[in-house]
Amino acid sequence: MGKAQHAMRAATKLPSVAIVHKAKPHAASTSTPPPPPARRPANPAKPHRKPHTGPKPPGALAPASASGSDDAAAPPATQEERRPIRTPADLAAAIRAAADADIDAAMALALNAPAAIPLPPFSLALLLRRLATRRSVAAARDFLQKVHPDPSTAPAPKGALLALADAVCHHGDPREAARLLPVLADHGVRADAHLYNALVKAHAAASDPAGALAVLRRMERDGVVPDLVTYNTLVYTLARAGMVAKARTFLDKMAAQGQFPDVITYTSLMNGMCIKGEALAALKLLEEMEAKGCQPNDRTYNTLLMGLCKNKKLDKAVEVHKSMVKAGMKMEAPAYATFVRALCRSGSVADAYEVFDYAIETKSFTQVTAYSELENSLKWLRKMKS
Repeated sequence: MGKAQHAMRAATKLPSVAIVHKAKPHAASTSTPPPPPARRPANPAKPHRKPHTGPKPPGALAPASASGSDDAAAPPATQEERRPIRTPADLAAAIRAAADADIDAAMALALNAPAAIPLPPFSLALLLRRLATRRSVAAARDFLQKVHPDPSTAPAPKGALLALADAVCHHGDPREAARLLPVLADHGVRADAHLYNALVKAHAAASDPAGALAVLRRMERDGVVPDLVTYNTLVYTLARAGMVAKARTFLDKMAAQGQFPDVITYTSLMNGMCIKGEALAALKLLEEMEAKGCQPNDRTYNTLLMGLCKNKKLDKAVEVHKSMVKAGMKMEAPAYATFVRALCRSGSVADAYEVFDYAIETKSFTQVTAYSELENSLKWLRKMKS
């Protein structure tokens, strides 16, 4: 009996054990395990978490995107543009920001600013300089007329006018610079030597010696003392135009005003003498220059060397070249080509080779240039002999 009851109790416990074992249906299909819990975002709402590259449940990143707004994503420049202009500093900042992209918008800010907010002088200078360089000097003058319509009662700041004058000087048009002088006078600003020198250089670039002399007369009439740059530009302009005698008169005039001629003055005058066919007079001027304590430079000797060759004074050119060798001065390509050509045509081929060696030794220019010029001169000589 005891054994039968024990067997019955064991049989009755089997179903319960089997039921516990079958209560795990997923254990039978382990081929497709679920994603590991560690890969699932523990808190998707935190923006500092790196987004999961796998499939995301719908709306997992919704809290992060909903937290932003259009105003927060707007660049700082847009926010500054929306800020109202209440002080001159605000106006200056707005003009500077607009001038880089749209000069018309910057001009509109200056013209439409409230009367209680004055236009800063450096903002006016910025606009005038940009108009003169990017458009024209006339556009800058027109804008100045709109900002300061009555210069007798409310003249423009001197700094802004000088900025406009500097832009005109770099523009290089003598007519524009001449038109600017009365504008400066209307605003009570007297043109300085810098502006007048720019005007003289503009006439020199246009090969207009009469215009350069007219600027000098106006300069003296306005009480502006010419400086060394003024005289050197005048001497260069006059000598280049063949007015050597007139240019030479400025040497004494300079000394009388304490502006002693320098190497640029003498070299410019020598160049004009050589162009006019007075190479020997230019050589004599070299002696006068050295006697007054002004030392010649490379450009001085190259100018004389080329001028003597063109004036068929080859013997004097050889003496000048010997002085260059003694002083260790470099040769310029035009003077070298002229000198080597003159030597070869005179039959002094050995001297031409010596000049070639000196140009290479002093590294005056590239070896290709030195060899090409010598080879061309020798080809011409062979052609003439054949």
